[in-house]
Amino acid sequence: MTLLCTVAVPAFGQGPQRLVSVTLHDLRTSAPISGALIVVERGESLRTDSVGIATFPARTDSVWLDVRALGYMRWQGYRSTADARIRLSLEPAATLLQTVEVRSRALGTGSAFQSAAVIGSEQLAERMAPSIAAVIAAEPGVNVRTNGPMASQPVIRGLTGDRVLVLEDGMRTGDIATTAPDHAVTVDPATARRIEVIRGPAGLLYGSNTLGGVVNVVRDDIPRTRAEAVQWDVSTFGEQVNRGVGGSARLHGGVGSLAWSVDGTGRQAADTRGPNNRALPFTDLEGFDAGAGLAVVGAQGHAGVSAREYRSYYGVPSSFAGVTLPGAHDGGVYVDIRRSAARADAEWRPEHGMVEAVSVGGNGVRFEQSEFEQGGFVGTRFGQLAASGEAVVRLRAGGHRGAIGAYSQWRDLRAQGSFTGTRPAVQRTNAVFAVDEYTRGRVTLLAGARMDRITTRPLDSTESLLLRNVRSRAFSAVTGAVGARVQLTTALSATVQAARAFRPPSIEELYSAGPHLASYAYEIGDPGLEAERGTGTDAVLRWEGARGRVELAAYTMQVQDYVAFAPQVDSSTGLPLRDPRLRRYVVYRPTQVDAQLAGAELRAVVAPSPRWLIDLGADLPRGAQRDGTPLPAMPSASTRLDVRYVRRALTLGFVADARYAQNRVPVAPVQESVTCDVVVRDGEAQALPAEFCATPGALLMHAMVTWRVPNAARLRWPTTLTLTVDNLFDRTWRDPMWRAKQVAPQPGRNVRLMLQVVR
Repeated sequence: MTLLCTVAVPAFGQGPQRLVSVTLHDLRTSAPISGALIVVERGESLRTDSVGIATFPARTDSVWLDVRALGYMRWQGYRSTADARIRLSLEPAATLLQTVEVRSRALGTGSAFQSAAVIGSEQLAERMAPSIAAVIAAEPGVNVRTNGPMASQPVIRGLTGDRVLVLEDGMRTGDIATTAPDHAVTVDPATARRIEVIRGPAGLLYGSNTLGGVVNVVRDDIPRTRAEAVQWDVSTFGEQVNRGVGGSARLHGGVGSLAWSVDGTGRQAADTRGPNNRALPFTDLEGFDAGAGLAVVGAQGHAGVSAREYRSYYGVPSSFAGVTLPGAHDGGVYVDIRRSAARADAEWRPEHGMVEAVSVGGNGVRFEQSEFEQGGFVGTRFGQLAASGEAVVRLRAGGHRGAIGAYSQWRDLRAQGSFTGTRPAVQRTNAVFAVDEYTRGRVTLLAGARMDRITTRPLDSTESLLLRNVRSRAFSAVTGAVGARVQLTTALSATVQAARAFRPPSIEELYSAGPHLASYAYEIGDPGLEAERGTGTDAVLRWEGARGRVELAAYTMQVQDYVAFAPQVDSSTGLPLRDPRLRRYVVYRPTQVDAQLAGAELRAVVAPSPRWLIDLGADLPRGAQRDGTPLPAMPSASTRLDVRYVRRALTLGFVADARYAQNRVPVAPVQESVTCDVVVRDGEAQALPAEFCATPGALLMHAMVTWRVPNAARLRWPTTLTLTVDNLFDRTWRDPMWRAKQVAPQPGRNVRLMLQVVR
């Protein structure tokens, strides 16, 4: 054993102590990381010097370290002090605007064009919510389309539904979340290791229809690396806005070349409360999610399998403060979901040659969803079987790195019940793709192409007065992306990308014909719809310095035959059309227009001093038809300022979240009897459909405190407490994309406490 020296430091207790050095390096470049904050188990805080080294006295054979550095993911864990030298490599964190190594089969990791936002474990603890969309909503360019706490969808750059691809460990979830606003994404964020959000043309590597972007929830169900020892973490939380409680646990380890992982989470909550403690009925929820994986891991790759079971039962609101929401019925709708998934994944990395890796993966999903109406009968029951697979060969030669691959998906959707407007259908997708990234000096070039063919065959061809010419449809397209990244200076880089994408109409857009009570709508499809075809450009200017990072992005996308599922208007009266039977639900039908989406996003993170961190984000989305008419249900502009103070094991944060008014809405029908002002008749709210109505802005304040409990508390394992307060001043605010926004506001003040224990 080599000791740097032996000293006695009374502040840390009696007895001899050894000086131990910690050296921090960048995981990719091995460059030293200076100015990083290191908290040891006694609560002592240190800073690394110009060569990435910090020194502290230690009395034990191992110490627990908490390492935080601007631009890198937080590192926590035990390290041996046997040789008095500890070396750690930190992974860059995209949340602080570092270029992220988001993993894709097409390019592996390390692509210059894989810029994204990454929500790590610390942020997941602060933002703990029942839906993926709510967790990622603080990122620039990302919003939430809500229909209750569980029934929420991610919106990226104004696009949602199946224009945003949600993945779990890189594979499609196999649910029906994208088909309607009342359907939930069947991925619980509680046991996620991190969540990756990819905006713009870079999402084309994952599919041709990613006009908005990609959300990938990383769990590592199938381990890719060997575990040195059994590790686990558990967490539990409670929140006040819905009297919700929940918990999660994750355990992973290995024996020899075998690696395994097990995780699970459960939660339940009562009705969510709005401002002034007024409940939003039928928003209670309960559910669990559990998974396990096993893999054989070697020096040249891995092969493994995993299984996951997801259950949830949640309500969709129908009234607020005694007033029935427009188009709803006072009785609510409860949705019961079950998803069972199995997955296999393997990768082989040869030692020599131009083949970097050969990767294959696939999954199978069985999905069931029942929607219960008042009285307990099933209004609609959905069932879906889905399977997908992908094979990729990654290549590397000279300054080139690229891949060729093939993808296939099959899904069989069925629907039945007392009130259902969805037709059963079978959809098949097949695609081949190739991508190449070439780097020379300071310039990196990207080129990629895909060829997709998608067929949709209805299993019920019955026609009605509202739905004619029901038939099978097939769509084919060649799409692609090109880009260039230039490192202008050591700190400044510029990236420009352009992509051509296409999205065939969904099963629901083609064949729907009936009421959808949980969406407050009567939906009618159009079997003659054409595929959307979009051309988008994205420009990013990024500066990375010693004390901060700034990223400014601007984008535009021209979409031919954009499908707008909008309320229909009677041309003779100017009134919204109502369903033909009850004359209660507004009729929604897809129409196709040429649209343009454009906007800008800003993210600036600066550390004016070692203890302060300032994070500023801004988002300005715009969407309109070619003639300038605003697209319906677009998010509003927003600005978010997050200020943090760090002292030893304590972090204090305060957030100012500005949601600006959304006044860019389609022109409302001319009439006198119905306006955007809510009129209550017989207990039911009557107003113009929300798509025609402006939404006021709001300034929300949030606060948080994170405390890593010092070892002096005699706790055996590292423990962290996180206290957050959302909507601190209980302000009333409304979601511009919710069809019931005129009556029901979003949640009021929410106090949440989370406890995490890690080993």
